[in-house]
Amino acid sequence: TGFKVGAGISMTDTGIKASNFYGSGAALTGIVSGILQVKQVRFTGTQATTSSFANISGLSITMTPTNVNTQMLVIMNLATYHGNSNSQLTARIDGAGSYESGDMWSPGSGVAGNITQFIMDDHNSTSAQTYTAQIKHESGSGDLNKDYNGTNNGICTLTVIEIDSSVIV
Repeated sequence: TGFKVGAGISMTDTGIKASNFYGSGAALTGIVSGILQVKQVRFTGTQATTSSFANISGLSITMTPTNVNTQMLVIMNLATYHGNSNSQLTARIDGAGSYESGDMWSPGSGVAGNITQFIMDDHNSTSAQTYTAQIKHESGSGDLNKDYNGTNNGICTLTVIEIDSSVIV
């Protein structure tokens, strides 16, 4: 139950196989891509931590969902620096539940670290959603984007990916 059209196209009960396609594909329907929007912002400067949560310079994204049923995958990656012994840094994504993640260093100082967080935000809205990376120190002191010498040499990123709910299991 299949047939072949020329050398490059064949059709069976399970689908059509072609070695080449022509045209823009604008009239195709029923195709799910999964990823609807992607935005990323970066911070390459330095920023000292404080004892209260503070927004990280430039790490904020506002995205308007394409429909109420999509989800936002929010990814925060921070290059941290521990300025002294027993320093503990904590970060969160404001707008995506504000769940805290952290890293700690002891003993010594001048140690680079990393905080990464992935959150799947079920926004249930078509209103603009804002996600902001925030950081503080629980103890000791810290900075962003410094290497073990205290030199500005890192990058912090915040990425938001809108995902079609039909591809989420």
